[in-house]
Amino acid sequence: MRSAERILLVIIIFLLTVAVTLGYLYYQKSVVVSHIVVGNDDSPPIIATHTFSFEDQKVTISIPVDTAVYKGAKSTDKSVSIYGNVSYSVWVTDSFLELVNDPAQDQMYSNLIDQFRKIRDQDKLSSDEYLELMAAYTQSLTYVAIPNNPTKYPVETVVDGTGDCGDKSVLLAGLLSREGYNVSLFLFSPEAHMSVGVGSPDFLYKNTGYSYLESTNLSYVGIPPDELEGGIVLTSDPLVIPVGNGTISYTSGAETEYIHDMSTLSEQKAGNLKPSIKSYDSDLNSKQQAISQMESQMMSMRGSGNIGGYNSMVSSHNIMVSNYNGEIATYRAQVAQYDEYASIYNYIITHAYDRKGTFAWVKANMPEN
Repeated sequence: MRSAERILLVIIIFLLTVAVTLGYLYYQKSVVVSHIVVGNDDSPPIIATHTFSFEDQKVTISIPVDTAVYKGAKSTDKSVSIYGNVSYSVWVTDSFLELVNDPAQDQMYSNLIDQFRKIRDQDKLSSDEYLELMAAYTQSLTYVAIPNNPTKYPVETVVDGTGDCGDKSVLLAGLLSREGYNVSLFLFSPEAHMSVGVGSPDFLYKNTGYSYLESTNLSYVGIPPDELEGGIVLTSDPLVIPVGNGTISYTSGAETEYIHDMSTLSEQKAGNLKPSIKSYDSDLNSKQQAISQMESQMMSMRGSGNIGGYNSMVSSHNIMVSNYNGEIATYRAQVAQYDEYASIYNYIITHAYDRKGTFAWVKANMPEN
């Protein structure tokens, strides 16, 4: 065989080998997601510090983050390449799991979890409180939504101290799954929203088998938002994306459901009292003006020596004053009731970082009627 023919044969064999290899990759790996490329960077680590409220204290978490990992995450192309006929749920699931679990972030996760475990052991937190601690950390990071911005890697969210619903949910799911919790991501595509689901025997969200956990702001496990930014209401069924193989469940769902019910009830009770209080307020002002006018007239009669006219008005005056006093007593009682329900509602919504304390406080302060 001549030399040129040998070269041609080698080229053909090489091309066939490439074609077979590409075909193998095409069918074996249908979804390709970029990984964080860690470059050479001798910069000192970035210190990511965040202070937030949890139960009855302020907590500060401060960890070193490899600058090269952070910069690599920032510069990584987060687009997804899809080969073949791949369903939406498959490629979306694969892409988010890659963000959560990119191995370049392992040290960052380890550093965070070391900090959380120290607080857990020092304060003797229960399994549910430990979950709530990590949730409060993530929820209290500043919410910032940038339109059409791809979901960040958790290492970016930790260093930036900010994120949108997807950024913060991916971080929270990554933390909880590494500590053995049964956790999933909830993706609401029509509403462009993401949250977290945690395994629980109580207070489950729709038919997901999980309890709802919002990541955008401080909130109790099990309680979805009434509406999202822009007045959007969650109506779709989420795509459930399991993260990790954890088995630990959240067991305080009955308490957060009670807190939710009392929040709803106190808001309704206060709302129902508003029209009556407003009506009493208007009526009492009218009565007070009428009484003042009558008293002014009576004093004028008395001053002019018209004692008979003065005496003829005394009975009517006394009846008006009696009616006014009775009405103002009812008014004050309703205002006191309103204040009581309003204070309960306000306490609940401003103490979402303290489920344990809020449950006890509401139990002690919620009126029986």
